[in-house]
Formats: sequence, structure tokens, C-alpha cells
Amino acid sequence: MPHVLNYRGQYYRVEIAEISRPDEPNRAEFVSWCSDPFRDLKDLPHHPGSRLVAGPPLPTYADALQHAFDWIMSHRAAQPDRPNAKPAGKASVLYTVWLFRGETSQGIDFAEFSDAKAFAGAAEKSVEITKVGIKNNESPQFLTMWERESA
Repeated sequence: MPHVLNYRGQYYRVEIAEISRPDEPNRAEFVSWCSDPFRDLKDLPHHPGSRLVAGPPLPTYADALQHAFDWIMSHRAAQPDRPNAKPAGKASVLYTVWLFRGETSQGIDFAEFSDAKAFAGAAEKSVEITKVGIKNNESPQFLTMWERESA
């Protein structure tokens, strides 16, 4: 079960792992893992505990949890605040590369025209493809069109 610490406006996901030894199966020790900081709780599933909290294994679950919280607070205080990168929004213009194989077609969307053009260029080399066209969502006409010459 993950725990969440809110410290200085940032959230941290903390997970505790139990360590057991084959020679002493009844004696367990615990270590802590924490995530990188994030600003919104809805992002919790995307931030797994990816950093092992430094220190020896501890005898109880509660000790390991407290050790993780102390470690985050001491290490976070030493780091300056950095603005989080804003997630990219949906592109306003989408470029669709249409691949034609005889009578069937398939469209693949790209946010950048250069990516769509590179993909279309690679698709032209395929023996199965008879026609390749690029459209965007703002115009019903093809921006570029390539068609295999008939033999």
C-alpha cells in the first residue's frame, strides 16, 4: 500500500518493502522507496517508488515509513524548488498519413508535419503500399500525395 507525503506543496509516493532472509524466516526488516516529487494527486499512479531511501533496513514497518518521511524532508529542503514541466496539450492541428493497399486504407495521426512526412517517405518504399497521402484536420484536401506507377 503506498503512502503519500505532502511536503512544501509537492507530493511524494512512499512504499515500504519487507525483506526476509532464508536463514531467519520469522525475522523481517523493512526498507523504503520514494518517488520523485509531483504537484497533483491525480498523477499518483504515474509516480512509482523509484528511489531507494538510503539507510540500513529497519526492524518495523513504522520505522521504515518514518525514516522515508525524514529523508524526504531533509533532502528536499536542500534542493531548490523547480517548476514542474507542464504537460503538452493536444495538438490543434493533426496530420494524418493515409496508407492505401489496393482498396483498403489506414490513417496514422501525427502532431508534427515533419514526422508525418518522414513516415510517409518510409511507407512509400513498401511494396504493399500503392498510394500515400497526408491530410490535416483543417482541410479536406491532401497536402501531399504519392502514388506508385503502374507497371
